[in-house]
Amino acid sequence: MKTLTYSITINKPRDFVFEKITDKAVYPDWAKAWGDGMTYEGEWRKGGNISFFDHSQGGTKVVFEELIPNEYIKAKHIAMVSPQNEEVELTDDMMRKWIGSLEEYRFHKEREAITKLEIIMTVDESFQEMFDNAWPKALKYFKGVCES
Repeated sequence: MKTLTYSITINKPRDFVFEKITDKAVYPDWAKAWGDGMTYEGEWRKGGNISFFDHSQGGTKVVFEELIPNEYIKAKHIAMVSPQNEEVELTDDMMRKWIGSLEEYRFHKEREAITKLEIIMTVDESFQEMFDNAWPKALKYFKGVCES
């Protein structure tokens, strides 16, 4: 497993940034870095599950191991899902390598109304190129969502 870190500074307070990252209405606006039509189903709470997917490719299901509002989110990827959000059988090595990956969000208060959002991915190294391309785009889109 390899740890990858991405970050961006957003000119908004931590509570606002946290609220936006968990807002289903704006999720497609920044998650488009992974493809058009991204959505999610589930609950943002410790012990809760969410599936992140699109209706053409499918996606992934996580369980929230930690969720401290305005501070920290830790999600563990536990399954792959179909475009209909149904768990699917792991049919190849890439899918098997994905399960168990960790995704962390840290919300650092830089100044009164400035937040540094840090994303930490702990994944098989075969996913590095994808994340090195997608996360910087997603964070740029997300900053735009927050600051517009």
